[in-house]
Amino acid sequence: MVRILYFHAAQADSLLHDVVAEVLLPLHLQGKADVTVEDIRVPLTCWVEEGKTTIRWSAATTLRVAQGLMATLRDFGVLQGRVHKRLAPMYLPVEAFAYIAFHLHQEQPSGERLLSHPEWRLFFFSSQAVERFFVEAQQCHLLEYYAAGSIIRITFPTDSVEKYAHALVKRTY
Repeated sequence: MVRILYFHAAQADSLLHDVVAEVLLPLHLQGKADVTVEDIRVPLTCWVEEGKTTIRWSAATTLRVAQGLMATLRDFGVLQGRVHKRLAPMYLPVEAFAYIAFHLHQEQPSGERLLSHPEWRLFFFSSQAVERFFVEAQQCHLLEYYAAGSIIRITFPTDSVEKYAHALVKRTY
């Protein structure tokens, strides 16, 4: 449930989304596990200077925003540690993956594009990891996944997010 809330929070808050996609993902890809407030504050300062915020932030505001983002990401399980933050292992239950895939499928029905959808970056997933999740979700009868070369077909048992969420919740109990 926390991973689904995290996904929706990142969809609703572009700053949270961009910090994960443009700051934490590169750190993850570099193999860096430790995350400091400076790792977040420096890019935020650049974004402020580039005019990417609605108003110009002071240095104190930028620091508070960086600290708040780190606390939020800790609460969502993306970071771990009370004082010294580290990137947490990204565990995603298959039901949460299937729900997020369904949500993304609503806006992008192409199987190939869904497999390589940029929002999987929020979980630091490679395209191979996403494909393994689709295979696992199919094995759990949460969706149908077929791949033949570059042709990928993904279907879900319902076309309503409410019905799909209800089926996933009912399945876990």
